[in-house]
Amino acid sequence: MKIKYLCALLLAALIYSCDDSTTGIGTDLIPGGDKISANTDSYEFTTQSLLADSVYARTSTAYLGRYTDEQFGEFTADFIAQFTCMDNFKFEEELTKVIGVNISLQYGSFFGDSLNAMRLQVDTLNKVIPEKELSTFYTSVDPKNYYNEKGKPIAVKAYSAVGPSTSKDETKTSDGNKQRTIIQTIKLPNSLGDHIFNKYKENKEYFKTPESFIKNVLKGVYIRCTHGDGTILYIDGLSLNLNFEALIESSSGKRDSLVYKSYFFGATKEVIQANHFSNNNRLEDLVKDQNHTYIKSPAGIFTEATFPITEIYNEHKRDTLNGVNVSFTRYNEKESKYKMGIPQHVLMVRKKDMFSFFEENKITDNKTSFLSPYNSSNNTYAFTNIAPLITYCIEERKKGIIASGGNPEKEEDGKKWEAENPDWNKVVIIPVKAGTNSNNEIVEISNSLSMENATLKGGTNPDNKLKIQIFYTTF
Repeated sequence: MKIKYLCALLLAALIYSCDDSTTGIGTDLIPGGDKISANTDSYEFTTQSLLADSVYARTSTAYLGRYTDEQFGEFTADFIAQFTCMDNFKFEEELTKVIGVNISLQYGSFFGDSLNAMRLQVDTLNKVIPEKELSTFYTSVDPKNYYNEKGKPIAVKAYSAVGPSTSKDETKTSDGNKQRTIIQTIKLPNSLGDHIFNKYKENKEYFKTPESFIKNVLKGVYIRCTHGDGTILYIDGLSLNLNFEALIESSSGKRDSLVYKSYFFGATKEVIQANHFSNNNRLEDLVKDQNHTYIKSPAGIFTEATFPITEIYNEHKRDTLNGVNVSFTRYNEKESKYKMGIPQHVLMVRKKDMFSFFEENKITDNKTSFLSPYNSSNNTYAFTNIAPLITYCIEERKKGIIASGGNPEKEEDGKKWEAENPDWNKVVIIPVKAGTNSNNEIVEISNSLSMENATLKGGTNPDNKLKIQIFYTTF
């Protein structure tokens, strides 16, 4: 191999920041000869906002409240939750009567006004939440299916995020920093505690497993905001607490010493906690905006991009694709009293995989899905090499046309297949949360459920098209 051939290969690698394997567009064979031409090209593509009225949200965090934003309109959050008992749970024999029952909501953060006056309501469920149904974990889950709307609630409480309705617990983290937990205590009727205690005395098998407890004792609760606007709580701890009087043996040898005991039933990851989100019609107006696109969480708006993959293939089928770069630029937001956060990570995933990616708890494979952090210095989300995605889509198109009896090189066959598979060249940009391990490796990606948004350049206006840049080598 000649020296200039080697130099050209090294130059291409340095310029285009390829990944481990360079991607061929139209051929896997390199023609003979010793001249390599390294080039760049760019193509325009369009984006549009996509209404995301529901997202997959299997999480241990519950969201509660209502907030009306000037731009995005009204958003409400409520949830249904189950409580669990430890395997082979037992109440002590010396218990005499229930003297108090409450639900404890614990949170370290919230969005909006800390002192805004709100009101919540608690209802008990009359139907077990189905664990095996995926729809349970989408934010469109309908609580009306699990409780009696006409029934009397077991609690109503006025509250604010950090006002007199709360208590606070401060602890120190391992690095010495203070961590504040705010506790909202909701008083429930003692009759609920009597019901639970009587069920235990009726049949201790009801408390043998969490499943038996939920089925036979308490199916769960529905907690929602009924009045007020301006605050969303991010609840990361939820428990049902029963307080009892008990008589224990005193020094006289008789059971005549009165003490108090407490038992806790937690809403843990082992049982279901399902968030229900709703937005008003304002989002439907925003997705029609031709001059911008949006990403808004939770369960609001995604950005959809349609890449010109057929055009790239037709013009570079005999070239080797070394890299493909694309970025999405965020506009600076107007100042507001309670400014939503900026999504710190976005996921690019094929539109056809936008639901299964989260349902199957996937992480990015840098082939059909990619992750980009927010770059605050230039206000962008950049994807530095999505060449494997372009090639994957090209190969899918080829195989699909052949499988349907067509010829990939015939324009009419290609158009027919594309019409039957309209999402083959589309990706969706989704705000997400990325979880890492001790080595800072991404181990979990989930839909962002925080109050976040970004307005992006693009849109369906022909004057606002974005550009995708390709780096290729011609042999």
